Amino acid sequence: MIVTKVQKHSKHNKTIHSLPSAETETTTSGICVPKDDISVCAFHLFQERGGQHGHDIQDWLKAELKITER
Repeated sequence: MIVTKVQKHSKHNKTIHSLPSAETETTTSGICVPKDDISVCAFHLFQERGGQHGHDIQDWLKAELKITER
């Protein structure tokens, strides 16, 4: 999911859309967190399951949840 930030430029009264940094991920709860944190946590979840493939999306979402609950 790509979320843009909307800013009003007061001098020209234009709306500016900017993408979040490539190093952050906007979670499903709308919180920006470093992608590295989510990635590492998701990898640990993958390892805890014995390295079984096919659950990457569930691992990523579970990692997001764990990190935002801190």
